[in-house]
Amino acid sequence: MDAGLAAVCGALAGTFATIGAAFATGRTQLEAARIAAHMEHHRQRREPRHGFYRAFISAMEELQTAIGQRKPGPHSLADFTSGYVRECRDRASSVKSVWVDVALAGPENVSTLAEELAQSVDVISSLCADLGRIREEHERNPAGKLPRDTIALLISFEQTVQPMTESLPKFRKAARNALDDNGLSDLRQSHRRTRYRLLRRPAPAPALLGAGVEDSQP
Repeated sequence: MDAGLAAVCGALAGTFATIGAAFATGRTQLEAARIAAHMEHHRQRREPRHGFYRAFISAMEELQTAIGQRKPGPHSLADFTSGYVRECRDRASSVKSVWVDVALAGPENVSTLAEELAQSVDVISSLCADLGRIREEHERNPAGKLPRDTIALLISFEQTVQPMTESLPKFRKAARNALDDNGLSDLRQSHRRTRYRLLRRPAPAPALLGAGVEDSQP
């Protein structure tokens, strides 16, 4: 190899090295920018969640306090005074007014728990209204018979309150985990899914030699 050819090869090698380094640097900067954008988006989503979660938990605790304002033991029809019913239904309305914010703020597991609690609260509010109405009618006519479904309504109330009470700590834990999440786990999962799709992408078919050239006739 003469000196001129060696110089050319050396220059080409240096050029390719420079291009490779520039490509690697650009790729690193692009990845860093993507991570920064993801983190900022996650921060903007996470900041309002604290207020939404706090308002929802506070409303749920106030409802539990209202439900518990009675003698210990299973609920009886005598518990559902007009004051008791009004207080429970007012607290239930407070829960329903804030749970949508939690559902929209996410993430999905927190939204699901909030929706389940809100559905229980709806049932409790409805049962309070039914049982309160039965109690008022019974007070007006003590000699009259209670509706057949009175016991069933009382049982339904107990069976709804207990799971709701047990679900609130689960919501607190999920909300705390959501607030502690910095978003990097989602980014890593997205990166793994992208790599998996790239690895499974079929390789392009090799070009056929002589494609487009007519076969020669014998």
